[in-house]
Amino acid sequence: MARTALRALACLATVLQYGRVLVAAVQTWPSSMDELEDIMFLNNGYRARGFAVEVTPCSFSSAGPGRIAAAEWLRTAFHDSATGSVFTGLGGIDASLMYELGGDNIGAAFNTTLTTYAPYLTSRSSLSDIIAMGVYTAVRSCGGLPVPIRTGRADATAAGPPGVPLPQNSLYTFEQQFIRTGFNTTEMIAVTACGHTIGGVHAVNFPQIVPVGSAPPNDYVLFDSTTAFDEKIASQYVAGTETDPLDAGACVASARCSDVRVFSADGNVTMTALANPATFQSTCQAMLQKMIEVVPAGTVLTDPIVAYDIKPDVLQLTLLDGGSSMTFSGEIRVRTTVRPASQIASVQLVYQDRTGGNACGNCTISSSGVGTATGFDDGFAFYGFSAQIPTSSSISTFNVLITLVGGGTELHNNNGEGFPVQDTIMLQSPQSCLNSNGLTVVAAVRNIQTAPSVSLNLTTTVSRGNGIPVPALYFTSVPMTQISTVGPYIIYTANTPLDSSRAENYKFDVLVGSGASSVIDGFKNTDDLFGTCSVLSSGGGTTTTSTISSTAAASSTASSTSTTTSVTTSPPTTLTTTPSATATSPSTPTPTISGYTYQGCMVDNVSGRVLTGKSTSTSTTTYASCAAFCSGYNYMGLEYGSECWCGNSYANPTSLAPDSDCSFPCSGSASEVCGAGNRLTTFENVVQVALPSNATIPGYAYSGCYTDGPNGRALADRSYANATAMSIERCAAFCAGYTYFGTEYADECYCGMGFAYPATKDAEADCDMLCSGNGTEFCGAGNRLSVYQAEGADARV
Repeated sequence: MARTALRALACLATVLQYGRVLVAAVQTWPSSMDELEDIMFLNNGYRARGFAVEVTPCSFSSAGPGRIAAAEWLRTAFHDSATGSVFTGLGGIDASLMYELGGDNIGAAFNTTLTTYAPYLTSRSSLSDIIAMGVYTAVRSCGGLPVPIRTGRADATAAGPPGVPLPQNSLYTFEQQFIRTGFNTTEMIAVTACGHTIGGVHAVNFPQIVPVGSAPPNDYVLFDSTTAFDEKIASQYVAGTETDPLDAGACVASARCSDVRVFSADGNVTMTALANPATFQSTCQAMLQKMIEVVPAGTVLTDPIVAYDIKPDVLQLTLLDGGSSMTFSGEIRVRTTVRPASQIASVQLVYQDRTGGNACGNCTISSSGVGTATGFDDGFAFYGFSAQIPTSSSISTFNVLITLVGGGTELHNNNGEGFPVQDTIMLQSPQSCLNSNGLTVVAAVRNIQTAPSVSLNLTTTVSRGNGIPVPALYFTSVPMTQISTVGPYIIYTANTPLDSSRAENYKFDVLVGSGASSVIDGFKNTDDLFGTCSVLSSGGGTTTTSTISSTAAASSTASSTSTTTSVTTSPPTTLTTTPSATATSPSTPTPTISGYTYQGCMVDNVSGRVLTGKSTSTSTTTYASCAAFCSGYNYMGLEYGSECWCGNSYANPTSLAPDSDCSFPCSGSASEVCGAGNRLTTFENVVQVALPSNATIPGYAYSGCYTDGPNGRALADRSYANATAMSIERCAAFCAGYTYFGTEYADECYCGMGFAYPATKDAEADCDMLCSGNGTEFCGAGNRLSVYQAEGADARV
């Protein structure tokens, strides 16, 4: 026994080493893992990706009571990995599970999990990498150590080999199955304990283990006494106080007590060691990393993802009228875990011209704070910028200079490489648009190549059918045609049919060249384009138009990072500091229009618009035309010369900028100012307009504004979300027959016969978000629920 114990403990020491050998330095930007890095670390706040919402808190599932999403995410990864073979090189984490639902993969958990993951599938984030990411997210949400995540997995196109471990298997079979995936007996015990520290067994799936009706109210028995990622699965097993349904009870008669079979395989030595909290956490960190790194032969995984200290975001160059200047805009994300945002006095870009020199003169660009975000372990602050620079000198790279409140400075140079920016090809968002005529995309290509090949590449998702819950990616390429020359750039355009109602399903790139020498400005979102395209003037009285006329705004381009050098999307809040050909401010000291009062020059943000009721952009925008368009709204705002925005309230935080910041002449009247890049000339309607209210629903009475979370949903029986068409009426119809229904965060609907978790009534002003499908109704807010109660029903809050 002593020798067995020593061998097991020595093996555990080897296990722990596995988790330590893959510590990596921060990756150089841009990187193939950038999209996944955002998903991994931006949980809440500005630009949050929301991946962790479904597993926060640890005990939560949107599917309702008796389900724990975090446990289901762990189980999904195990079932995808478990049929892999280190001998044949087949299987492992490759997302083949989506073709294997049912049979050995019984239960709703896998379908639910894969459906949750589906929106995160893109050309830069494979489903198999998302499955691996789910392990990190589930474990961290439940209190476990962060599992290192390496990327680079490719998704399978068909079902993989069979062989998922089943409760009725013998110990010998289990050992052979785990040896196939590269796990010895000690590791088999450890990874099973790590997987069974959260979650449990459902009677509907395994009635031989949990008899139907034996575990009210949900016929669901947990593996141990907690829902946290902790050592209780081991310590309670060793102490003989376990509640594990795979250890004792009905599983005995059906010979399905698989946990006790596995746990006792080495005489309980490993489980005894895992009863120590620190040993359990460090062992599980290593074992779960090993599990998700069982991949098909030929897969080359990256170093583990590390949160960038400094990360550029939504960078975009945009050619301006005449071609002598371009706008450079974007954001700098600063990790505030080691330097609180309160200690940062300023963030500046120090850049080099396109030849690597300083012909730009004052080669600095200032920025201003636009938002903050948090993950499980890190905080971030975002700083937006926008500057006009001459196309003759342009830009090639930049470093980021942080000045601290105390006077100290930090210069960040991207691991000595500088942060690259390419000016070879640029998406022209103002000249691009999406409407009923299709998608029109315009790009500017620097005139340095002979007869270059320029193309528009589109990626969308299409259903796989056959009950598979995750769509497939569909790629298509459209040649772009030269239409004019503006300054040192040749302008290209392409038009292709595209269903604007599915715009959120498309991403696109503009590409010049081919193969390894190609340059791309990519990963754009079609739903960030306006419905009309603007005109780009080449100077000398001539203009360039795309296939569809009118205007769209540069300030609303799509977010992305380039796969080669730096590219992407448009500005947030901005400061223009570099001199060049800026717009001339008209001589109107205070903007005026009958029926409105001027509110000032407001800071706007592409990721959180100040006015969100509706918008348009035309080549004839004036105060009068915008007022007519915004009739019935409390506020109107004009931006970037041609944009008109409407709203009943300020939907996102803003601040007043100097009036001089709003310097762009209106496209339809040179005597009026229409904002600037991320600057909104704002007016309030002094004529009486209808204010948003809590809707009247037959059979229901409005109950009030209630807290929701963080321990669980107040209304947990049924839910759905609609980002574009939520209303109180829609939610009421969805929740017909329930005692309560409520709306939250503008686009979420929840139903319940009672309150699953205690909720307190808050001030009505807290529920101030307008419904995504009806701007005259309130639909809660963040963690605030606009609640309606069936008339005559007893309150069960």
